Amino acid sequence: MEENTTEIKTVSNQECTCKDHPILKALAIALLIFLGSFCAFYVVTDWHMKSLIGADFARNSRNIDRAMQRDIRSMHNFLNDKKNIGKQTGVIHLEQEQDEYKVVIDLRSFDNNENNIQVLTNGNTLTINGRSIRKSKYDEQISEFQQSYMFGDNVKLQDLEKETKGNYLIISIPIKNGEDD
Repeated sequence: MEENTTEIKTVSNQECTCKDHPILKALAIALLIFLGSFCAFYVVTDWHMKSLIGADFARNSRNIDRAMQRDIRSMHNFLNDKKNIGKQTGVIHLEQEQDEYKVVIDLRSFDNNENNIQVLTNGNTLTINGRSIRKSKYDEQISEFQQSYMFGDNVKLQDLEKETKGNYLIISIPIKNGEDD
């Protein structure tokens, strides 16, 4: 019989160091630099935010809440006040009174010039055209606007009156009474 001989090789146990692997060394240094800079940024940001919001906010939270409630009430009162109706929304606002319709036009959108507004009537239809040209050093901005209102037979469009009050052009359109023709 043959004898089975096996050779056992012994490998010396050498320690692996970073000097043998320059890529691993560069990656480890990059990771440590990233973590250090992240921690520094976090600490500075945390200090800054605490100084902005911290103790002052906790002390003044009741005052801030009262100020916000006061602002909300003043906006609510402004929006529900009838004298501010032309100032609230858009360029043109129509309101009906007992003996006339009033069309309130904000002239600020048309260079505060009532000549930039054209009012046309055709039967029971009132058409309002507006145009504004604003020139700057590099460009020209042209804004045009048109809005039409159709009224019933009880309105005297031929008797409309235009009046300027401040930044607003007010067009008054009388309503016919029952005995008028």
